[in-house]
Amino acid sequence: MVDTTAPAREAATFTYTPAELNRLISREISGRLHELGLSLMSNAAFLLANDTVPVAAKRDRARVYLDVAAQLRLLAAAELDGITEGAR
Repeated sequence: MVDTTAPAREAATFTYTPAELNRLISREISGRLHELGLSLMSNAAFLLANDTVPVAAKRDRARVYLDVAAQLRLLAAAELDGITEGAR
């Protein structure tokens, strides 16, 4: 927990090269895309388990959720591949 009564400290200064900064940003983007994909997969599972939604509607919606989740996983993997290719 942050001590709000302590005097302010000077923040540390970090300097990144453009390549390092790009790697940090790509990792963050990849992580967020992965999290979003997991969220959509969770939504699809919840939708399929919901008995109040008509079967025809939930099958189509779940298929879309899972398709978008798969596309997001591919984007996340491509983002990480870009990091490793740039490091070579």
